[in-house]
Amino acid sequence: MQRFLLITFALVSLLAPACRAQFGMPTVTKMGNGLTVILLEDHSSELVAVDVWVRAGSANETPKNNGVSHFIEHLIFGSTLKRRAGDMDLEMESVGGVLNARTSRDWAHFYTTVSSRYLSKALDVLADALMNAQFPEHEIQRERLILLDEISRLETDPVEVCKTAIASAVFGAHPYGLPIQGTTDSIKMITRDDIISYYHQYYTPNNTAIVIVGDIEPQKALSEVGKAFQGWSNPAQQPTKFQDVELPSRQTVKRVESPFKNAYITIGFLGPRGSDYQDVCAVDVLLSYLGYGYRSWLEEEIMNKLALADAVSADFLTQRERGMITIFAATTPANLEKVQSLVMEKIVDIRTRGIPEASISLAKRSLLGRYAFQNETVEGMANSFGFYFAVSEPQFAVTYIGCVQSITNEDVIRAAQKYLDPERAIILILAPKEGGAQ
Repeated sequence: MQRFLLITFALVSLLAPACRAQFGMPTVTKMGNGLTVILLEDHSSELVAVDVWVRAGSANETPKNNGVSHFIEHLIFGSTLKRRAGDMDLEMESVGGVLNARTSRDWAHFYTTVSSRYLSKALDVLADALMNAQFPEHEIQRERLILLDEISRLETDPVEVCKTAIASAVFGAHPYGLPIQGTTDSIKMITRDDIISYYHQYYTPNNTAIVIVGDIEPQKALSEVGKAFQGWSNPAQQPTKFQDVELPSRQTVKRVESPFKNAYITIGFLGPRGSDYQDVCAVDVLLSYLGYGYRSWLEEEIMNKLALADAVSADFLTQRERGMITIFAATTPANLEKVQSLVMEKIVDIRTRGIPEASISLAKRSLLGRYAFQNETVEGMANSFGFYFAVSEPQFAVTYIGCVQSITNEDVIRAAQKYLDPERAIILILAPKEGGAQ
């Protein structure tokens, strides 16, 4: 499940039906060079979202070049064969657009939204970045300092420290265990040759989708894409293969001493792959009830009723390979054991009896309300199609809605038994020394 903005229950109730009505099935075309083009016509405004999704995230890295995907995100809108650094930003700003980018484990995402009359301009700029980035040494050195500063700031945020540590513990030697932003040591060591080699290996048409949603004529938009990306070809290469991730056969507790005043507990499990659609939806409904939906159990019981935590959450980000389910609480050293015990008891209860029917209905409404809120704009819809291209297939952005609605209590119990095994959980405790850290 992707992260969504919090919205009120009233808004959730209003938006859930709208979610079913606003989505159309996109047209997906495979170009001759392997480039995927995903189009959805929507004339509700004179805007068009233009997104590029490249299946090139930290999962494609090694400890040596860890962070190179994020490094390229920072550099790609710089100098090209026909543009100087800053030209792309100025060109897009001149037509009312802003260039943005994000990186995750499975993907890098570059995007903008403009008036539909400037579609060809947006495609020309994005194609230039994807095909012709030059990565001059002085730009690399400038962005290296920015990246190192970002890493330094993340290391002072206990929530980010927990995210990085639990990923490393759950995924182990799998590349998913590498920090998306890289490490201080790896960012210092990445060279221009490393960046260029990675760029040419993964920034290829057969590894990329162009997503266009908005005020378009599909055939004309497809022609514009073909014109902008003509001449882009694939190098001869073998597809990336990942080893399977397996949790340890018994529960593992990892204690990390920290300089922070509070204590933090994160419980990690391996979840389904992005292509395991029914399991993805069942886990999303389960976690909506447990930790990120309206009136979730963690918030109502652990935080409000018992006052054992200052912040709680449950999370699952759908990924190409098996994703990670996490349950998090910010508490005190004295309450760590109590919080852990209550969460584990709740998981056992869900594995046995599931969720009350009224709570399943509420969890679904909350989940689909957030999904509707995310997808009410052309930007949101383009984001969903591209995201699911990267982790499974773009059509799941549409079928996800019916999938969630179909989930029963039996599905929740089955998912809990399959993925939330307390005997194989990885428990990360981040606490000051007096809190029992080792």
